[in-house]
Amino acid sequence: MSIEPLERKSLSDLVVEKIKQLILKGELKEGDRIPGERELCEQFAVSRASVREGLKILSLQGLLKRTNAGTVITTSFSSILEETLTLKILLDDTSYEDITEARLFLEKTMVSLAAERITDEDIELMEQHLASMIDADERENNNDFVIADIAFHQQIAKASRSSVLIILYNSIIMLIFKVQTRVGYDATVMKESIKYHRRILDALKRGDVPESEHEMQSHLLDVQERLDHMTGIDKLKAGE
Repeated sequence: MSIEPLERKSLSDLVVEKIKQLILKGELKEGDRIPGERELCEQFAVSRASVREGLKILSLQGLLKRTNAGTVITTSFSSILEETLTLKILLDDTSYEDITEARLFLEKTMVSLAAERITDEDIELMEQHLASMIDADERENNNDFVIADIAFHQQIAKASRSSVLIILYNSIIMLIFKVQTRVGYDATVMKESIKYHRRILDALKRGDVPESEHEMQSHLLDVQERLDHMTGIDKLKAGE
């Protein structure tokens, strides 16, 4: 058996790891200004050259941005993770059927949590998104309808207050709606979708967990059936 020697990490790599750990722990958040180079040198006990190289790597990775006010955190690990998961789904040539199966599992779980944790602010925002869906339907504007639809479901995800589930959900939802936008909703689909969304929201307002799950499942299965009928195929490749 051949064993490869362990790779020795440079001091700049250690700087990168340390700063990522601070972001992961929540000590540094998106929009925060990181300490200056001199302070980082003292905190990490490394040279200024190592700090500069580490900051350069983080900038290239999209985590940092230099501004007049200093160097700030430009994104969060959750955003990076969502993008990574989305890319993997695309590269693995995952079927649309597989994605909708995962979506059904995630949304049923999140809507049940949302029924227990939803706030008045969540409800108000969902009412606004539903009103936008109705307005788009009246104007027969498919794109605006899909945008409002996305916002409604994402607000349910936020109302679940489950950060891990939200990351998983966000990694697939844009792929799903991208396909739905491409296929296009007809007038019947939009009107039926509005009815489902109203029933889901009413169940959430009552804090009715079983009914929230039931309405969400019925809605997603209905959407899938209609999309399959409209396209005339059983599977669509995500992102195509």
